[in-house]
Amino acid sequence: MPAERTFDFIPCNDTDPWIESTAASAEIRYFARESLRWQAQEIIDEVLRGTAPGEELARARLRRCVARNPGKPERALLQQLMINRDPQGGSTQ
Repeated sequence: MPAERTFDFIPCNDTDPWIESTAASAEIRYFARESLRWQAQEIIDEVLRGTAPGEELARARLRRCVARNPGKPERALLQQLMINRDPQGGSTQ
């Protein structure tokens, strides 16, 4: 999803849509969630495009995390980061 498309739903005619209404709060939460997903997907795509042989294990782990979390790149990326943090490289689940 292009970043520009994620901004379309935020009301522009309100003086302060971030604070003044509960509807804006729901829209902002939606925006934050979609923005996080978009950013996580961009990071995943960049990592998986890598070709360095020394990073193949990390790419394989990331692919497994993505497969375990279809449609939720933010969870896949978090899972990958948690695995990388574990000195044994094992799953934290």
